[in-house]
Amino acid sequence: MPPRMNAPNTVRAYPTDEQLTFAHDLERREMQRYRGLALSFLPTRPHISHLMAALGIQCEQRLNALESLAERLNLRDCLPGGRPPWPQLRFRLSQAQPLYRFITDEAMACHTLAYALAAAEHSRQLSELLAQSCGTADVDTLFGDFIEQKQSECHLLEETQDKAYRAMA
Repeated sequence: MPPRMNAPNTVRAYPTDEQLTFAHDLERREMQRYRGLALSFLPTRPHISHLMAALGIQCEQRLNALESLAERLNLRDCLPGGRPPWPQLRFRLSQAQPLYRFITDEAMACHTLAYALAAAEHSRQLSELLAQSCGTADVDTLFGDFIEQKQSECHLLEETQDKAYRAMA
């Protein structure tokens, strides 16, 4: 007889190393996205560029917190270490290049901010799902802090988007 599947509304407790690995990858991608957005807004909307850069720094701080926790839990080996070798780095940069364009008008700014907000909401939701599956108090506390930060991040992006829409109207 096959094993019984979990009910759809029950949350499976994942091993801590998987949670940390997934969260690390999520934050690394967020950091790269915010840095690209900071570059996109820099020529015409430096105030939004500074916001995106600050959000990227928050991601970097969350990455450091994840690495510190992994170290304390003796799980540092589960996280990727250091910079990728040069050919891999070059390949990633060439893939990312078309994703970032300089913002040239209000419509493009509003569209890009809507994208940033949607991605931030998605990241917050993923963090909430990770927090629901926590197996240890340390990870639960850290993810709780991440969720609060991501809620603030979403609020800031909503305010910025509203201002951009008002400027366009």
